[in-house]
Amino acid sequence: MSGLTVARFPALAEPTTLGPRRLPNRLVHAPMSVGYADERGHATRALREHYGRRAQGGVGMVITENVAVSPAGRQMTRQPMLTDEAAVAGFALVADEIKRHGAVAVMQIVHAGRYAGPWERYEEQRRLAPSPVAFPLPPDRTVTPQQITEQEIERSIAAFANTTALAREAGFDGVEIHGGQGFLIASFQSPRMNRRADRWGGSFENRCRFAWRVVDAVVAAAGADMIVGFHVMGDELMDGGWTAEDALEFSRGLGARGIHFVMPVCATFESLRAPHNVGLFDRPMFQHEVARRLAAELEIPVITNGGFADPRDGERVLAAGEAALVGLARPLFADPDWMRKVQAGAAETVRRCACNPPECLHTQLAGSVCTCWPEPVRGAGFLGYGA
Repeated sequence: MSGLTVARFPALAEPTTLGPRRLPNRLVHAPMSVGYADERGHATRALREHYGRRAQGGVGMVITENVAVSPAGRQMTRQPMLTDEAAVAGFALVADEIKRHGAVAVMQIVHAGRYAGPWERYEEQRRLAPSPVAFPLPPDRTVTPQQITEQEIERSIAAFANTTALAREAGFDGVEIHGGQGFLIASFQSPRMNRRADRWGGSFENRCRFAWRVVDAVVAAAGADMIVGFHVMGDELMDGGWTAEDALEFSRGLGARGIHFVMPVCATFESLRAPHNVGLFDRPMFQHEVARRLAAELEIPVITNGGFADPRDGERVLAAGEAALVGLARPLFADPDWMRKVQAGAAETVRRCACNPPECLHTQLAGSVCTCWPEPVRGAGFLGYGA
């Protein structure tokens, strides 16, 4: 990236508005699981410094990793979880750290559904899915979740609303509903994962019913002064699965229901292992085509993300109107000062991680680290203030 200057990136630096909030620029910290919560899911010093440090680096909005809305919807042992008043004070410190550096603070909320954990003890409790469809669970097992009941459906919808209300109490500016990656919402939408013949399955409208119910509950709990976004499954990338056309049809109705932005993400844990998808995440702008299609037809802003480490790519798609904002996850994990360096004309000094192998993924259960961090930072287990 040698020779890049700040004058070449005016679109990235331009302020914008999402719903009721003003963002200082169009760069977003995209959700990435780092696993810095404690075993209860409560926020820790590492969690608040991690997100505060990314805000300090100059992004316009920070979206956290997915925060579980219930124990049944939690995937990893150190994944954050916000379900009751006991956790609010810790998450309030996270929101404070993000906002004091000028960024907008958004919490991503999720029910992991059939991907709930711990995976090594998968059969020990109910794993909720629209249908009991067997699937391969990394690294080398095949498991079958249980079919979610009507009562569990209603409890799950209420859990999304409850976590939204608690995030509001903690001072977050917004929430993003996680509807991708094969988690509970996406599994209802996928015809591969949803084989039901009742009002929750079959037709496109029925398969989207759960998502609509969650959206309505979250928007009501958020109130008029919070951003509400939707992390949509842009394409399942499997024959017979949810397609980009489905994502577009579903997303067309989000604005009228109070959603302020969408961020498409492609694939599930299962489909990423398919031979035709191997190496997908190593490709620059690997899921931008779906974002471009959505941006061309939706009235609400679209955040593109995935493979935008080179600022020239983000600048180009913003200038062309192919997205309203650009999300970065692993580039900001490697170097939280990415935006400040790019805006200072020093893009060549950005610390970059080859992600081969992706140590951040292999260390999530104990707290993610990056191979390109200085050794003292790696020893501390997280890159917070002072690094």
